[in-house]
Amino acid sequence: MMFSKIRTGLVFGFIMVHHAAVLATENGSDSYPSGAEGVLAGALPPPGFYGQTFYVNYHASRFVDKHGKSMIPGFGLNLNGVVERLIYMTDYTLIGGQLGFYVAQPVFDLRISQGGQRGDRKGISDTLAAVMLGWHSGNHHWAAAIEGVFPTGEYDRDRMVNLGKNYYTARPIFVYSYHQPDGWDLSTKLSYSFNTENHDTDYLSGQYFAGDFSLGYSFAPGWILALQGYAFKQLTSDKLNGDKIGFRGQSIALGPGIQYQGKRWSLEGRYTSETAVENRSQGNYTWVKLTLAF
Repeated sequence: MMFSKIRTGLVFGFIMVHHAAVLATENGSDSYPSGAEGVLAGALPPPGFYGQTFYVNYHASRFVDKHGKSMIPGFGLNLNGVVERLIYMTDYTLIGGQLGFYVAQPVFDLRISQGGQRGDRKGISDTLAAVMLGWHSGNHHWAAAIEGVFPTGEYDRDRMVNLGKNYYTARPIFVYSYHQPDGWDLSTKLSYSFNTENHDTDYLSGQYFAGDFSLGYSFAPGWILALQGYAFKQLTSDKLNGDKIGFRGQSIALGPGIQYQGKRWSLEGRYTSETAVENRSQGNYTWVKLTLAF
């Protein structure tokens, strides 16, 4: 199961003062790396160590309300990041599934503008770690995981831009792939996120469902061309000082992806554009993922 849009913990002073009741998750952000999963997402590798390096760019020029209309004048967001992920697959099995672990550390360069103000921040964001089990049966591959997001990134409630979110997230995950070695690949990743309260702001972000998907075909040895994307839907309301404030976020994205699989490495890239967005930033994602077997 590959690493999966790391939205960062953005602190929009303009929003917090004037639009606290129309946010979907605190500051319209979340810790799910939407769109990072693609081809063979459900197939855990054989026992051993594996490294993955992700490059991500997210660019948005709108922050929209529940009707999809811009709500912050002069809004702009540009994120460049590198995420290093280390995977360890063991020889052990549990309920028939192969046991594995991973830890991932994002490093971001984030720039935000709004209402004539600008802010930027560079550094580490919140750490992700998980335990997982994987199964295989012919062309079918699937896995289940419990992922935690830990608030290791810097955070200051009075700062316009933050790389950390200042709360924990627990995330059960299920991934599945139907993969024909010289044909079709259908892959998906489904997750549900539970957040703790940000005690600096007394804000509790709502629970949300997120899923990545990929439909690809092998057009030449080692090459797969795919249609990929993701969906995000917040299912419970945010709370401020213990009171529900309503309004929930959502987004859908779609775009092309391509992967080349070598002997002990693979390289995958994708570009997705967001649509049907509510109470969040609306933009475009570029992902590049390099996987190496040590």
